[in-house]
Amino acid sequence: MECKLENHVFSAIFRLSPITHLAAAALAFGGFQWVKGRLDTSYAASGHPVDYATGQLAFDARLIEGYYAHMIEAGTLQVYWQTQFIDFGFIAAVMIVAVLFGTLAARFGGRINRLGVWGWNLGLAAAFLGVSGAAFDALENLLSFMMLASSHTIPQPLALAYSTAAAVKFALLTTAMFSLLLSLMAGAAGKIQSAVSRARR
Repeated sequence: MECKLENHVFSAIFRLSPITHLAAAALAFGGFQWVKGRLDTSYAASGHPVDYATGQLAFDARLIEGYYAHMIEAGTLQVYWQTQFIDFGFIAAVMIVAVLFGTLAARFGGRINRLGVWGWNLGLAAAFLGVSGAAFDALENLLSFMMLASSHTIPQPLALAYSTAAAVKFALLTTAMFSLLLSLMAGAAGKIQSAVSRARR
């Protein structure tokens, strides 16, 4: 059922004209930047003592309790709660951007030759990886709410699960970006190869 839904979504996107697809991707990226700005502003206002990655990859309940204690003392923990809700908007934006940019890169290769097929497959992989990374971000957020509910006594297994979800998220999103770049490179190489082949005929 899930696979059919994904195929339906991709089919609908590929039915768009290239210009419409590009415009949708640009609009989605603009929305992503806007939500990211809101998220960054809220995170800064929360007074969390370390950056996103450092905080999320702590793997230590006592260390995370220390971060929360810092915000409790500053009276900004409620702002951090709000930041977690804003993060769900960011996650949705990441999913949309991943799908639109991944399919756009896949389309660029056009499956015109072997390199084009590589570009197509890598573009779709970028979309899947980006959505998967965002899904782990959502899981990480849910685990964060569980930790916030017991901010003074966070169980170590919960902290490990939280940081593991974050680590998987970062790995998937990084791989998605590499796949997107490789897709564009393969697609461009495929177009050049096709043009050279036509010129030789």
